[in-house]
Amino acid sequence: MKAIIAIDSFKGCLTSTEAGEAALKAFADGEAEVIPVSDGGEGFSTILTESLGGSYRTVSCHDPLGRSIKARYGIIGRTAIIETAAASGLGFLRKDELNPLLATSYGTGELISDALEYGCEEIWLGLGGSATCDGGTGMLQALGYRFLPEDGGSVVYGNIPRRILKEDSSVYESISSDFGNIPRVILKNIYGMDSSSRSKLLDSCRITGFYDVSVPFYGPGGAARMFAPQKGADPETVESLDGWLTMLCGVFSKYSGKDVLNILGAGAAGGIGGALGGVLGASMVQGIQRVLDISGLDNKLESCDLVITGEGRADAQTLRGKVPVGVLEYVRAHSVPENRPKVILVAGQVSDRQLLLDAGFDAVLQITPEGMPLSQALNPDTASANITKAILSYLQSNSTGANYGHLHP
Repeated sequence: MKAIIAIDSFKGCLTSTEAGEAALKAFADGEAEVIPVSDGGEGFSTILTESLGGSYRTVSCHDPLGRSIKARYGIIGRTAIIETAAASGLGFLRKDELNPLLATSYGTGELISDALEYGCEEIWLGLGGSATCDGGTGMLQALGYRFLPEDGGSVVYGNIPRRILKEDSSVYESISSDFGNIPRVILKNIYGMDSSSRSKLLDSCRITGFYDVSVPFYGPGGAARMFAPQKGADPETVESLDGWLTMLCGVFSKYSGKDVLNILGAGAAGGIGGALGGVLGASMVQGIQRVLDISGLDNKLESCDLVITGEGRADAQTLRGKVPVGVLEYVRAHSVPENRPKVILVAGQVSDRQLLLDAGFDAVLQITPEGMPLSQALNPDTASANITKAILSYLQSNSTGANYGHLHP
């Protein structure tokens, strides 16, 4: 029996490595190997930097609400490995602070700008886990771009005009709209853009975007409709954001001469993918596939009987390019049917189970027992124990005589 464990992080609970180590406890020594993975979201920079023997650079920048923070990115030779979650991630905000009308990707642009100033000739940017839905406008502003209203003036503001917020929504009242010296774009006012002050260092740097989900910039399956609700948007705000992103897409397309709507990963990270692939001319790749290439998984599959993957919540969105389906597709592409290992998916919560099974997973396991309170399930020790128990139970019920199922302390 030989197993490969490639589980994504359980956001706010376990890193990819921690989740993998929990799964490893269900196997005897030498039966399984953990491969830390990321689809471009949380953990992307750390996993690739450490896998490739790089170092880290820590810089001052700003979080999604404009507060000063320290963030780091990886350095491998002349390549910077950055993730949007490092400065623009959901993890910086309390639940009552979530608000895509306020959240900006400016901090991500600051990290890119620092990498350019540091002399990097290539940048890998992981797209995922952002708190933003600004279409990447904040990122572009940090790189010197300006956005223009109909009258030709600038739509850059130091804070958010109160009139754009819903007057009857108390969720915004506790959130400061003071961004200090950080410029902030009002999406609904954008009719053009000016690149005369963009960083010239961009001309000599090759950028690649590693997207976590393949969704369009706007529309029914786009950035706002798919992900703005989990970033604090109510239905009315979702509709407004989608309309504004539609207008912004036209601005980006006119500037770049590209069909920004359908650039691969355009809607990833609240539309940062569209700004990256359209305005900055970055190459766009599916994050998990490249991460698995770097991990050398293809060379490990020949002697493998079982692949375990997973994430915090598995549902229909899992099939849009998240880690589990990325692992499944990778196994299919790099193995022949007669020797193909089984692929099982583990998750804290599972919805759309039959859809996931129909996609090709051999088993879909919910690790959280029915009735367990969410606060308890999100405890790292509890989550780790639940992963171990779920996999051990699966192995024992599907035993074919192999020597597995030994719990390690």
